[in-house]
Amino acid sequence: MQSINRFSVFTAVILLILFFTACKEEDLKPSAKVLEINEFIWKSMNDVYLWDDHIPQNIDVNSEFDPEAYFTKLLFKPTDKWSYITDDYDGLINSFKGIEKSFGHEFKLFRASGSNSVYAIVKYTVPNSPAELAGIKRGDVFYQVNGVNLDLDNYYDLLFEKDSYTLSFGEFNQNGQLMFKGEKTLNAVELTENPIHINKTLDIDGIRIGYLVYNRFITDFNDQLISAFNQFKSDQIQDLILDFRYNPGGARYSAVLLSSMLAPALAVENKEIYSRTMWNADVQQYWIDKEGEESPNLLTKFITPEVNLNLERVYILTTSNTASASELVINCLNPYMEVILVGEDHTSGKYVGSITVHDEETSHGWALQPIVMKAANVNGESDYGDGFAPHHIVGDDYDAELGSLAENMLARTAELITGKTITDPARMAASKIPKNLISMPNPRMEERQRLHFEISR
Repeated sequence: MQSINRFSVFTAVILLILFFTACKEEDLKPSAKVLEINEFIWKSMNDVYLWDDHIPQNIDVNSEFDPEAYFTKLLFKPTDKWSYITDDYDGLINSFKGIEKSFGHEFKLFRASGSNSVYAIVKYTVPNSPAELAGIKRGDVFYQVNGVNLDLDNYYDLLFEKDSYTLSFGEFNQNGQLMFKGEKTLNAVELTENPIHINKTLDIDGIRIGYLVYNRFITDFNDQLISAFNQFKSDQIQDLILDFRYNPGGARYSAVLLSSMLAPALAVENKEIYSRTMWNADVQQYWIDKEGEESPNLLTKFITPEVNLNLERVYILTTSNTASASELVINCLNPYMEVILVGEDHTSGKYVGSITVHDEETSHGWALQPIVMKAANVNGESDYGDGFAPHHIVGDDYDAELGSLAENMLARTAELITGKTITDPARMAASKIPKNLISMPNPRMEERQRLHFEISR
């Protein structure tokens, strides 16, 4: 009986070894679907990636089980901070159109110095969104989600991984302590955000100033952008303030359109060079061979718009969230007119652009958004990786609504234009944001910056 037991145990061990060995051999080979996706990634990156000469050649595609991880291994780090992959092609395309599932409140994250506490301060709300309908407005502060205090360990999961939540709002007292104000429950919906958040004409003692809060470059809203400039033309504005402080970028064509509507008329009428596009060596040579040195895929020129303001200068409001196509406008207008930046920090420093790569003949749903080019202005200036520094430093303090002359950035810019005193030093000194709060990156905004300056639209 003892020997039978020993034999049974021995047999069981052998069978287990054979079973796990078989499983291990099977696991060593990705599925046919994963291999198809990996091959799609490899071919696409080698064809169009800007830094194709830096793609590692020693990675075995047959041993990569996770397409996203495989894609990441191919990137030129740390230079490339923006290339992106997704298994939701339709969602990616919708994001370019401004269609996203959202609560409709854009917020800035802060951490408290000396602690793990995290606070969110609302920058603005999307019209007719759940947040606006709940009465949330710029400057509101929330610090809890579903009764849990936000901190450095949990804020991402609490804020960015839910379709419904209850926010606890508070207000800082004179001692910097947050006093509870109330709660609001929000349910995310699919929203289409009009990037033209505000367009109005200010009249300050007879000086007419156009003001445009433009939060993303989206081609589907180009008609509305043209209408805004037609209104500025009708109002006979003398100066223009572009508020790009929350603009992560978008479609290049919309950037060229906007620039063509405000730039000096002579540059526009002559269709001067707006930007130069530089691809990897193979793609660059392809366009030269096919279309010549003047190829529209190598040179982008001003377009003839429906309306042109013929300005000699433009004021642009910026923060570190100002990125990509917003920076393209700054860089490419600089040779033709005076571009005056008013903001609290350098812009993002994204001087490169991407295209969407998707295999229409497959059903795997994966798409790449790889960096494929860098854009220079007419003078060949391109590598602004550190961003553009503001000429006039003004903080974004959230104490007043956008578009109000009580709001710091707008008020200070209006002062520069008119020479009149508009800001109230006492109010500025009494900002509701305690000085011990330190700005943090917002993962949602960083994702938008990765996706945008989309050049194929």
